[in-house]
This record gives sequence, C-alpha cells and structure tokens, in this order.
Amino acid sequence: MSEIIFPERESKVLEFNSNIKKFDGIIKTAVAFANGVGGKIIIGVDDATRGVIGIDDELRDRIYDDFPNSLYDSTSPNLIPQIYEQSFGERAVLVIEIPPSLKKPCFLRSKGIPKGVYLRIGSSTRAISEEYIEELMLENKRVAYDEQAVQADINVLSEQLLESYFKKITPEYLLEDKIIVRSAVNAEVFFPTIAGVLLFCDFPDKYIPEAHIICTRFAGTEGRDIIQTEEIKGPLGKQVDVSFNLVSSWIKRDYQLSGARLKSKSLIPEEALHETITNAVIHRKYSIHGASKIALYDDHLEIFSPGNFPGHININNLGEGITHFRNPIVGRMAHKMGIIEKLGSGIKLIFDSCKKAKIVAPKYSEDGDYVKVIFEFRPLKNESKSDEESLLDFFKMKKTLTIHEMIEHLSRSKNTVFKVLHVLIDKGLVKQVGKGRNTRYTISV
Repeated sequence: MSEIIFPERESKVLEFNSNIKKFDGIIKTAVAFANGVGGKIIIGVDDATRGVIGIDDELRDRIYDDFPNSLYDSTSPNLIPQIYEQSFGERAVLVIEIPPSLKKPCFLRSKGIPKGVYLRIGSSTRAISEEYIEELMLENKRVAYDEQAVQADINVLSEQLLESYFKKITPEYLLEDKIIVRSAVNAEVFFPTIAGVLLFCDFPDKYIPEAHIICTRFAGTEGRDIIQTEEIKGPLGKQVDVSFNLVSSWIKRDYQLSGARLKSKSLIPEEALHETITNAVIHRKYSIHGASKIALYDDHLEIFSPGNFPGHININNLGEGITHFRNPIVGRMAHKMGIIEKLGSGIKLIFDSCKKAKIVAPKYSEDGDYVKVIFEFRPLKNESKSDEESLLDFFKMKKTLTIHEMIEHLSRSKNTVFKVLHVLIDKGLVKQVGKGRNTRYTISV
C-alpha cells in the first residue's frame, strides 16, 4: 500500500503522534493548546514524515475510554476534549481536539503554577516563564499587551507626530484610540500606552527595550564578515520606511542607463519586501527583549521577528487572508495611518508578487518564539525552458553560483548539471573561477 501523507504540517495548533504508550506527553500538549487558540492532536501519523500509519483497536479504545478522564483529572481548569476519527483510504486516525481555555493559565495539577504551565511555540510544546503567565492572565481580562500603560509622562509622545495624524490633540481623542490611559490611582493623571509609545514617540526603545530594527549586510553566505550594519530607531512608521529604503538599496542589481537615469532591478519585489518588514514590526512580540533583524547575504535575505505567529495564524494557513493582531491597537492605528495598506492580504500579496516577478516564494519558519522569513535569490524554474536557459536565468540573478546551488535549482543529478554547465561554458556565457573547494562559476560579462 502506498504511503499516505497527512496534508498539513505540525504547527502551534497541530501535533502528530504515531503511537501512545503514556498520556503524559499529549496531556502537556493539550495544556499548551488550551493556553493558546486550541489545537488538534492527531494519533496515527508519523511526526517525522507525516505518513499516515493508522490506529489499531486497542489504541482506539484507550483514547476513547481512558484519555478524557486522565485529561480532566490532570488539568486545571479541567479540560474536556472532543475525540473523533478521520479516514484516509483504508486507514483511520484519531483526532483529539482541544478548545482554548476560558480561564488562563491552564496548568498541570501535579506541578501547579508556573512549572505546570505550557505553551505551544511553533511545533513544540514548552514550559514557560512567569512573564508569559502575565500575558495569559491579561487575556482573561481581555486586555491586549499594547494597551498597557508605560510608566512615563505623556509628553514623551511627540506633538509633531500626534499632529500629523490627530486633528486635535486632546485627552478624549487619545483615550478613544488608546494612545493614552488614565492612571488607576488618579483619574486626572494620564500615561502613554505601549501602542502610543511605539507609534508616536521619537525614541520608543527608551521605554520598550530593543523596540528597533537591526539591518546587517554580510559578505558571503554564512554571516561571518559584516560589510555594514545599522540600528533603525524611531516610531514604527519611520522604522519601516528607513529599513525598507536601506535594504532596497542593498538588493538592487543590473544598473543600466535609461535615458539620463540609471535603472536597476531588485532581487525581491518592492511590495513583498515592504510588506514583510511591516509585518515584522507590527506583529512582533514586544515583551521579548530582542530587536527585529534584517540580514542580507549573497544568496538570500532573512527577516527575523520576535514572537511566533499570533492567534489563529499558523504555518499551514499563510496567505489565506486571516488577520489576527497580537498588538491590536498598533495594528488598527497602523492601518489608519497608512503603514498597513490592506488587512488580511499581506502574505498573499508577498506570494503573488514573487510569483509575478518569477522568483521563488519566501520560506516561513517559527521553530522557536520567533518568525523568520527567508527570501532566496533564485528564479522560479520555468518548465517550458531548457535546463541551459533555466540555469542562465539563475546566473543572471546571482552572477556567481556553486555546483550545489545549481543542483538544487535544476533538481538534476550532479553529472547532468555538469553537462548543462559545460554547454554554457563552451558558448562563452559562463566561466570558472577558482579551484578545488573554492570553485565557483560566474556569468561572463
């Protein structure tokens, strides 16, 4: 029987298990799902290959009869799962669906708080620190992180920046948009919110640690030698604009004279780059003390943002138009201010613009409590073109290539790639540079 592959990958809302000997592991995962937006544990799928193995009658009976009671008795607040089967041809898997807890944090009774509290970070279940517990308790109060008060005078908000958006700078207007909040002790005293500082303060990183972007340009492909690095500070709108302009200048290629002007081609579509940088600052987790980072290498660009995907967004539904703001005040205001153009279409725009530009789509990952986006400088392989034409297109984008990069791009054997390469060399289109391990091939000018 041919192998059946489960259609989705593990994520913060999906866990695979090929077999269950003890319930301890899946109970921890259930707690983690309950502390997030819920999730599903699929029994009968190999977590390494996503191959559907199926379940036997003994395992089916244990999950239906014993697991609900074990989960209920082990957790506080008590969790009640929904269990059902899903068929894949002649094989069946069990789905254990865990709803989000109405009272967070959910924890293991045997360990208590904080040791018994778990969260889903990417596709891993992890014990969490006390700062995360505070965030979960804020969720119970329906208070977003970015609407919390910053213990600073409201004069840290720039009058010039406020005037550029608000028609009148009055407490009523600023309170309505949650740019400021009243003191819990004295209603006549106001504090700026985290959202207010991020959007309308000239130096937000003075009050919110590392609320800035670090842009670094490296020589080579491994990040050992730095050519240039810049810390981009200021309100979020400025961070997006300055970072975008800087990185755009780094990734321009093929300058050609057109009339009286030099025109160039970007390795990444401008709309894709701008949208990805915007997402990195709008959706990042500002409770994590670490800057957003943009790193340019010879063969790719990385954009790193602290905090995994917020809410219901996960690695399996990117580009489906789902919008969930980790920082709802920042997100709503950024949309009103024009920093975000359209809600729910950002990642789809990134994918579509890359397809239009005929380059491979970016890769997203959230292996830790962060999101990383990687743009490879590689054209889409056009199946209607010969291997020689496809490889030459790759050379025009990258200029210099290794054999390994050519093999990956063409999806051909090493011998076949060498044959294709030597056709280009014989035509004088490509030449060899270096010898041994340092051998590279570059396009002939």
